Amino acid sequence: MKHRRVPLVPIALLLLASSLLCTRKKEELPLAAGEIQLPLQKFAGTTLLFFNKGYTQWKLDADSMCKPVGDTGTISVFPVRLTLFDSTGNVRSTVLADSGKIGSNMQNYYVWGNVFIRTRDSMLVRTESLRWFKERRRVESDTFVQIETKKGDILRGKGLDAKEDFSRFSFKSDVKGAFPDFQKRVESNDTAMF
Repeated sequence: MKHRRVPLVPIALLLLASSLLCTRKKEELPLAAGEIQLPLQKFAGTTLLFFNKGYTQWKLDADSMCKPVGDTGTISVFPVRLTLFDSTGNVRSTVLADSGKIGSNMQNYYVWGNVFIRTRDSMLVRTESLRWFKERRRVESDTFVQIETKKGDILRGKGLDAKEDFSRFSFKSDVKGAFPDFQKRVESNDTAMF
């Protein structure tokens, strides 16, 4: 039986090409911008809906949502575009913020960084951070808060305790305000003072 000799040049070229391809793949792997402590699930350009008794209670749109793989529900959101609905499907409030976090039981939100809220009755709320608690139907903040009513009144203070729809609220300290046409509204017996 005669042995056939295989030329070494094609085998060497094959090994070199294989080596270059493997090296190229390693260089193309994406790297995280910072150190990641836990494995994450990350979703880009996504919407999260929460339903309650057959109707959409809220809709959360974000450029990025992420959560640790081992966590069953805490979700970090960047930026926050949250729409809250009433039981008839009408918009109750809109919340915008730089960042946010939804609790693992979906019973609370924490938003921070340029928080802006518009309620159904055109009240505007601005603050740096805010917490919402579903069980208590309350909103709280420990930072500076400004509320502007549809009549143009501007109320400011540090810290806030409010009903979730902002129909009632109180500041914790450093309360100030501006009330244009207040005397005129009082004298006209306007039942909707604010």
